[in-house]
Amino acid sequence: MPVYIRKGPLEIPPGSEKEWTNEEEEDYFLKDPEKAVDCLPQPYRTIDKELDRLIDRAWEIITIKEQNREAEKLKTKIIVHEPTNEIHVTKRVNCMASGKSGPYLFVGLSEGLAVYRASDLQWICGWEAPKIDICSLEVCHVKNELYLIAAVDDMGVARLIILSDGKLSVLKVINEPEDFNKRVNCVHCEIADGGDYAGLLLEGSQECWLEVYKLPKDSWLKELESSQMSSDTAPCPETRFTPPILLMKIKPPKPLTGCSFRSVQEAVQKSEDSCMFGSGQNHIISAQQWDQQEAIFTGMFQKYFDLENLQTANGERSRYSSFHFLQSSKMSPGEPGRIQAGLLNVIGVHWNGNQNLFLYLLGAPVKDKSDVDPKPDIVWPCAATIRCSAVSFSSYLALGLEDGTLTIWDLKYSGFPLATVALPEGKSIGSLHFLECPTANRHCSPTPRAQLLVCCADKSLYLITAGGDTATSLAHLQLSPGDANEQVSAVVPLHSLPNVVLLFYRSGMMQLMDISLQETVCQFSLPLSHWVAFPWQPVCSFDSENLCLFLKGNEKIAAGEVMAAGDGACSLFVFNLKCLQLMNAFRSSPYASVSSAQSLHWEEMCKLLLQQRFESLPEQTKKMSECWSRLRKRAATLIH
Repeated sequence: MPVYIRKGPLEIPPGSEKEWTNEEEEDYFLKDPEKAVDCLPQPYRTIDKELDRLIDRAWEIITIKEQNREAEKLKTKIIVHEPTNEIHVTKRVNCMASGKSGPYLFVGLSEGLAVYRASDLQWICGWEAPKIDICSLEVCHVKNELYLIAAVDDMGVARLIILSDGKLSVLKVINEPEDFNKRVNCVHCEIADGGDYAGLLLEGSQECWLEVYKLPKDSWLKELESSQMSSDTAPCPETRFTPPILLMKIKPPKPLTGCSFRSVQEAVQKSEDSCMFGSGQNHIISAQQWDQQEAIFTGMFQKYFDLENLQTANGERSRYSSFHFLQSSKMSPGEPGRIQAGLLNVIGVHWNGNQNLFLYLLGAPVKDKSDVDPKPDIVWPCAATIRCSAVSFSSYLALGLEDGTLTIWDLKYSGFPLATVALPEGKSIGSLHFLECPTANRHCSPTPRAQLLVCCADKSLYLITAGGDTATSLAHLQLSPGDANEQVSAVVPLHSLPNVVLLFYRSGMMQLMDISLQETVCQFSLPLSHWVAFPWQPVCSFDSENLCLFLKGNEKIAAGEVMAAGDGACSLFVFNLKCLQLMNAFRSSPYASVSSAQSLHWEEMCKLLLQQRFESLPEQTKKMSECWSRLRKRAATLIH
């Protein structure tokens, strides 16, 4: 078979693809498969490469700056301060409290109460009571050298004690048990500023309720004077003081259930009081319809529910609550002639597992003495369950919701929300703390402004700055560390110093943090022989007048000796912040001389309010015009 062979050298034809051996094509199998499918045409491919190169370069610069910043922090040596003084206490210290404007330190002991002078740490007086452990203290300055103390012991018994002329006198034992099986425990006790009212959260065997008392402090003063005069002449029996007046007994709201009314008219006729709206109790939904709708809703959104929330919804009443004494304002309930502005005559209550804030007007006459379970004067429904709340000098109210949203209300000037802020996704609010507002100074702008420190459940810290005319800012102060010992266990704001917060860590470390600069000012350290008692709930108090921090420290002992030394002596360590150079800068700054609006003359207050209205006039005019334009558009769509 003939074979034809081409003459000349054999040549391989060149490839049809250009730059086939390019470096990018050699590494083609290492690239993202999505880039191969969505390859951009020119010139967009070049632009995309330049943008990627620019982003990578910017990220490198950011990383280098962050590393340099961390290195500078490591180089900067944090100043460690030792205690300047020490108080040896022969009994176990359970709690401490300082008067807001007084020179005394009140210490709750394992067998009574002791009072020290904060300036020289001298013992003033004491109240000895065997087998009574004082676990919590609430101190209220009434006037001059007169202080009212609410003390709760380990058995849940609340006592009202008064300090007058260097002597402690028990005024009233509020819930003294007559029968041990039917005793009522006091969970929390709070006294309103000025000493006019007191609130006690009581817990029985199956229920919990809040009792509000009117304190007859004027009668107590007269009785104290008469007892002192009679004791000077001749010994007299124990003085019987006027008991507090029970104003109201607030019970938790009943769980929502179906009703047996057949019509709206029947429901209105049998309704006890039709002046309260928002609680959700006044409805005509039958029990059968209620169960059907609840089953449908639960079946559709079962995966979004939490078992605890379902038990709260189907279960029983909330057993605990939080309450605050608030100032009366334009939003306060009651008749205008009966309300005195600036006084604490309103109490706000919210119960665990409930999304309503109930407001009650204090001082109102009770129609029936036998019925002290009043209806709320105002109900503020919220979008979610209220988790926690805080009050700033009774002028700002913050409500933290379960979904990570919080609202700051301006109760003093307008009565409307100052700001509504949502935390980052996945963050749950743990506690709220108001800080001193720099603009509260009379020489500064009177525009409402509030600073709120938020401590989340994962121990991360956020700072919220809310203003009426400026945008609300959310600043992240501290991340949640991975190590449990580096987590923040307690936050103590120092109200007399602006932007300063005391942080306690689980490891026992104490740091003073400047919120404005987000830097650690200094660190406090106890002697090597002692450690901070209960860092998750430290026993401490801050004297705003003398700038002294009092802290309980326990002596380090072996593990086998803990039980033997459980009721032994302890020490109170004193840290004087006046010696810190940074504190002088804080006190000399224009923001440190914060003056309460209550101490201003009424003419100055009117000038501040008028200036505030003038400053907010352009913003209000803009909002009003936008509102009217939206209403016109809405009306036009409805007409046509």
